[in-house]
Amino acid sequence: MKILSLNIYGYGKIAETEIRTPHQFVQIFGENEAGKSTMQSFIHSVLFGFPTRKEAEPRREPRMHNMYGGKLTVDFEEGEGPVEIERVKGNKVQGDVKIYLNDGSSRSEDWLIRKMNFIDKRTYRSIFSFDVLGLQDIHKNMTEDKLQEYLLRAGALGSHQYDEMLSAIDQELKDLYKKNGINPKINQELVELREINEKIRKLEAEESNYNHLTTEQMKYEESISAKRDALHQLDTVRKQKMKEIMYHRDIKEWKALEGILNVAPPTFPEKGIERYESLKNSYEQATKDIDLRLEKLKSLKSEINRIKLPAAEDMEYLEALKSREPDIKQKNLEVTRLTNAIENLEDEIVQLQKDIGWENEHLEVDDSNIVRESVQALLAKLDEVNLEEQYLVREVEHIKSDVRQLDQEITELEAAQISDARIRVKKEVLDKQVELKEKGKMFQLIEKEYEREKRERNRAKRNQTFLILAISAVTLGIGIFYFINSALIMGTVFTAIGLAALLILFLTNREEEENLRTDYENEVAELKDEIEGIKQAHDIDFDLNDARDLKMDLRTLKSKRISLNVKIEELKETLAMKETEHDRLNTDLLEVKRKLKINPDIENKYIVDAIHTIRDIKQKRNQINRHSVEKDNVIRSLQAFKCEVKAEISRFGITYNDASIFYEVNARLTELNEDIANYNHLSDQIQLLENEISVMEERVASAGREIEGLFDHVDAEDEDEYYYHARKFEEYQNNLNQFRALDAKLEEELFDYDIRNDLASLMLADLKEEEEGINRQIEHFNELVQDEQKVLAELNKEIEVLEGDGKLSELNHEYEMRKSLIQGLSEDYLSLKYIQLLIETHIKAIKDERLPIVIEEARNIFEFVTKGRYINVIYDDNGITVRHSNGQLFHPLELSQSTKEMLYISLRLSLIQALQGYYKLPLIIDDAFVHFDRERKKIIMDYLRSEVKDQVLYFTCNLDTAIPSNQTIRLKEKVK
Repeated sequence: MKILSLNIYGYGKIAETEIRTPHQFVQIFGENEAGKSTMQSFIHSVLFGFPTRKEAEPRREPRMHNMYGGKLTVDFEEGEGPVEIERVKGNKVQGDVKIYLNDGSSRSEDWLIRKMNFIDKRTYRSIFSFDVLGLQDIHKNMTEDKLQEYLLRAGALGSHQYDEMLSAIDQELKDLYKKNGINPKINQELVELREINEKIRKLEAEESNYNHLTTEQMKYEESISAKRDALHQLDTVRKQKMKEIMYHRDIKEWKALEGILNVAPPTFPEKGIERYESLKNSYEQATKDIDLRLEKLKSLKSEINRIKLPAAEDMEYLEALKSREPDIKQKNLEVTRLTNAIENLEDEIVQLQKDIGWENEHLEVDDSNIVRESVQALLAKLDEVNLEEQYLVREVEHIKSDVRQLDQEITELEAAQISDARIRVKKEVLDKQVELKEKGKMFQLIEKEYEREKRERNRAKRNQTFLILAISAVTLGIGIFYFINSALIMGTVFTAIGLAALLILFLTNREEEENLRTDYENEVAELKDEIEGIKQAHDIDFDLNDARDLKMDLRTLKSKRISLNVKIEELKETLAMKETEHDRLNTDLLEVKRKLKINPDIENKYIVDAIHTIRDIKQKRNQINRHSVEKDNVIRSLQAFKCEVKAEISRFGITYNDASIFYEVNARLTELNEDIANYNHLSDQIQLLENEISVMEERVASAGREIEGLFDHVDAEDEDEYYYHARKFEEYQNNLNQFRALDAKLEEELFDYDIRNDLASLMLADLKEEEEGINRQIEHFNELVQDEQKVLAELNKEIEVLEGDGKLSELNHEYEMRKSLIQGLSEDYLSLKYIQLLIETHIKAIKDERLPIVIEEARNIFEFVTKGRYINVIYDDNGITVRHSNGQLFHPLELSQSTKEMLYISLRLSLIQALQGYYKLPLIIDDAFVHFDRERKKIIMDYLRSEVKDQVLYFTCNLDTAIPSNQTIRLKEKVK
């Protein structure tokens, strides 16, 4: 089946939309919220019905549109041609379906179900429709077994309905019974039953006399029950006897009536009295009516003889003359209308002449379209010149206003200008400030370098000082040592060396004078003083750039003022040229007015209207001429009619008058018609009376015959004898009705004929004596039952003593209840086991029959979509494995995410191809390849376009530009 087009009346957000899908592969592209999912749901709904409340799916009824539903045009590829499937909201929840074939005939929904081989919506979605969510299910923490089942379901079953049923049945079985379980219901009930059985055995072992007492109890209970049955039967007999006594009087009466009615029944006509009295009254009344109608007939005949009928040719002439009345009246009205029209047109011509200033008609004036168009051209040119003049005047005024504004701004800028001397001083100060800044930076750099060198020198001096002090200390120590040892020369030498070192240290550690730093500071201070002196001597408190900008702005404004003055002069010259052209156009229009002979004071814009007015005058003058000719023709026709009629009507006593001729003719014709109508009416009445008299005479004769027939039926000679037979017949009927009522009453109380005869032969006293005998038997049986009940009560007390607190009976009752419950649960368990076995057998049969075919086809598809990297798909007792081109076998869990998805898609597509003999339905793919890279997506798209035999509808939000535009449908977000 191929979907050729979708016509959506209203579904979700989509309304009044038609989409054509005639190709084998169709890409339907749309952004999010564009309606892709709505369109897929629409296809499912039209084919299988709108969603019901039981389905977890929105109905998508439109909010802003009245219609709900739409139409699919499909081709079943069986030579039937296009088939239209229309489903709209109706009486059914799933909608009303109409199916129209190509030959114009229609089919029911059952035809569509059979055509699609009884597939339902859920199965169709699970096999022929998949999306990215279905592929993602492969990666949701699946174990090895679950993944194998998922892939086998994709390749063999196409849906997970069987798995869901098996899981539900398995869970129900586990809830009912496990071999070594504790929580299942049957396991718990068996434990309780064993415990109750143990308690019953203990109680029965302790009470040995219990069985004997219960046997005696049952014996007495059976005896009492038998006696009670006998009592019930005796009570039934007593009630029957009481009923016989009650109805004995009716039975006696029934028997007496039976004897009375045992004779030949009298005969009498049905409703004989009523019929006789009715016929008698009808006979007498008819006789009176005949006499009255004979008198009226005589009166009518005398009246009709007094009427004189006119000749037929005279009536025809008057009728013909009357028929000409509308025409003559219309002609008179036409004369009046034409006269009024001529007068109105003359008045309108006079008014139109006044409007354009004509005193007389000038019909020779040229009012052709050429003149009108030339005037329109002159007026258009004049309007254009006026607009240009107005524009030029406004432009000149606007520019003058701009010049005045510029003069004011120039004056303000000239007042705000800064002199060149102040600018030079400002530049000098800025230069000195820059110099000061540079010197400050230089001083900072020199100072930093100087400080660094100073720190180096101080560090070197410290090291030198430490060295000299150490040498001095050593030499002085050696000298003192020599002095102590009386070596004066050596002591003196070493002491002198130590003192010389200290002297050198003193001389080298004097403070250095910082002349360089002082010179820089003095130079910077002098420069600052010089800058401050210039600032105090001159007013330089302004920004140099602002001063330059002011001078530049002044030059710009002066240049702009010069250009505006030049532009004003140019505009004035153009304005003078336009004024000259304006005068020329006015002169041309004045010449036109002269030629049209209209008032020269009329405004130019009304010249075209004046030309139209001249045309109206000419048209109205021509219309007056036509009306005059028509009027003369009508007047001549009226004169001919007068001459023709005047002589003819005199013989009817009518004098011709234009105003009253037709009134008098109508009056005369009315009189003659009234005479004719009166004559015809009287004739009809005479004929009617004669017919009525004939009918009444026949009715009188018929009534007499029927009365004779009634008398003959009962063989009566006169009326009194007829009434006697009626009384005898009524008496017999009353007895018969009473007999039948008693018979029905006794039949209802179950008294048959024999019982009635027997009871009728008995006396009431005999029946009462039998009733007393039955009562005595009932009293005797009651005494026996009371004695046995006393014995049974004693036995019950002994049993109650043995049973103690009643635990034994309670345990017996509970035991039986538990036993019945376990039996019911066991039956449920066995039923579920049987259903589970049936489903597993069915799944195994499907896999054994279908899976080898699917695996064989999936091997080719998987090799194609993986570009030969995987060359085989193998199914055995261990499940599904795939073989790499290098010979290695891989379990599906070992494959990458996209390769697993490729395997799943291969199995789904192979299943669809294996089902070609059963279903040929379009595939619906909803962006299932978003996780594929560009290369793998291209491969799977090429396979779908070239190898898949069924139609493929590919919904996506990522446009594939490799697909031709004629196979691509773009959806735009459109909310109705």
